[in-house]
Amino acid sequence: MNAPSYEAMARLRNDPGASGGDLFTAAKELRDSFVRGEHLMGLLPQDAPDVLVDGLERAGRAGIVDAWLELGKLLAYGCAPWAPYPEQDVSASVAAYQEADRAGSLAGALAWIRIAYYARSDAHEQAAARRLDDLLAAAPDDAEVLLLYGYLRHQGYGHPADPATAVPYHRAAAERGNADAAFEMSVIYGTGSGVPADQDESRRWTFRAAELGSVRAMGNLGGMFATGRGVEQNPVTALEWYAKAADAGHPRSAFTAGVMCLTGDSGLPVDEDRAATFFATAEELGVDVDDELDLMGLSR
Repeated sequence: MNAPSYEAMARLRNDPGASGGDLFTAAKELRDSFVRGEHLMGLLPQDAPDVLVDGLERAGRAGIVDAWLELGKLLAYGCAPWAPYPEQDVSASVAAYQEADRAGSLAGALAWIRIAYYARSDAHEQAAARRLDDLLAAAPDDAEVLLLYGYLRHQGYGHPADPATAVPYHRAAAERGNADAAFEMSVIYGTGSGVPADQDESRRWTFRAAELGSVRAMGNLGGMFATGRGVEQNPVTALEWYAKAADAGHPRSAFTAGVMCLTGDSGLPVDEDRAATFFATAEELGVDVDDELDLMGLSR
């Protein structure tokens, strides 16, 4: 027996009169079946990823811009860590996001540039840099545009690498409330990349990034309080930050919090029930908890 979401998407796929809205709704339901792990239960046949892609493409061609955005994301990252479907295809992901860009979506424009940048795609490098130049000229105060421009200038994608030139763009994005940019500022000052190293300034930006929602900053604060790096050592506060990062989807923080509760790290009370909760979260986020514990000489 196939999942109802697959049957519904397959029927619409064979209906030439199906609307874009119906196709997009059905495609999202099929995506959610992968997220729920129904492929692991034998409820989704082998062609389910192709059916999903085809449904989103048809919805996109019918004028549903969000369908192109969804397709671009799935082709880059899959449905979930435990459901890497459809198969990753950077060029196809870029193409889907470019369809959204052509339809006037700023999110689509930024997404295809970002995917090309992270993949260091030679084929898209110059086009990505030119498109981002255009976006910056049109929206010079947009925090996401500023952040991405800082990345490209820092790493030298489509431009000569120049960390010092990147700093003002990251700072401007951070001052506009962008959590990722604030985290970049913490790294910039921590490593002295484009500016003189300044650990106090790095720490200030780490706290700011965490306040803005950066899971990486939350995890770093957990490590800082666990070790006393730049702050007074405090295992209780460390666990609080690791827990916040875990709740926000940071796998390593979830695992580390579990270990702290399992072992009673630095005088914390042993709490096997809470450890189990953290480990379950870590597993959902893709960590092989038992293998990691075994490497540490531990077990649950």
